[in-house]
Amino acid sequence: MNDISIESAEPFSRYRDAQLFVGSDITDGAFAEIRDILFAGRGFDLDGYKDRCIKRRIAARIRTLGYRRIEDYIALLESDDVEQEQLLEALTIHVSQFFRNPSTFSVLEEKILPELLRRRRGEGEVKVWSVGCAGGEEPYSIALLFDELCGSNDQVSILGSDVSADILKKARSGIFESHRLVEVPDPVLAQYFSREGVRYRLDARICEKVRFYRHDILQDRPFTRVDLILCRNMLIYFSRQEQERILRALANALAPEGLLVLGRAETMVNESRELFTCVDPVERIYRKRDEVTP
Repeated sequence: MNDISIESAEPFSRYRDAQLFVGSDITDGAFAEIRDILFAGRGFDLDGYKDRCIKRRIAARIRTLGYRRIEDYIALLESDDVEQEQLLEALTIHVSQFFRNPSTFSVLEEKILPELLRRRRGEGEVKVWSVGCAGGEEPYSIALLFDELCGSNDQVSILGSDVSADILKKARSGIFESHRLVEVPDPVLAQYFSREGVRYRLDARICEKVRFYRHDILQDRPFTRVDLILCRNMLIYFSRQEQERILRALANALAPEGLLVLGRAETMVNESRELFTCVDPVERIYRKRDEVTP
């Protein structure tokens, strides 16, 4: 084996195309122009999102199209409705799968959902809201659990929301690639899914249990009197100020003693800690405090 001299080794940056567009190439002025175009054309407001994360995604979209200058891309974005929608798709986070973080769903199946069913039995429906539901894997996972847990008289309403109309259209189709199903137990896969080529279709009876809505958590009014909210792996893309604003909105959306589930890398910030008590610190499950009012 030949030794490699540290002194003679060249940095990896040597191999980078000098013209490759990256997030740091987007000036504040250019970012403001893109923000204004998306807000005017699609009603989507970039304020509150972490700039570095958003700039990286914009730069990736620019590289995909082969543009070298931000001015040329802004001109395209301003004149092309299709590109506005494509950029919005690139900016919104759509990473999901059925039963993502299985330990969380184990706690939901064994403790949280049975508690909610007991609480609402004979007094109305259990209402669940999946915020930022992407392709629908999360709310459909909840629907699968309820299908096993519910008695004949139990009533459940499951809502899924996302800012992207296109991704919600895919969610409603109930068709998924196999890598989205890696955490689905084989008996569940056999009972509730049918194979169609390289993809799988979820049973229509389960799909009908979930209603999907286009919803921007920063701009639109939240749903109300919700018993359980799942808002996982979304807060990390927002500034701390907007995280607190979102958490307060979610607290107001919850029914008394309602429960909130965050992602493993997320936690309460600043004054939002006063809105909830922790039920499960490992799975990031919180209960709304009784004294919190809208």
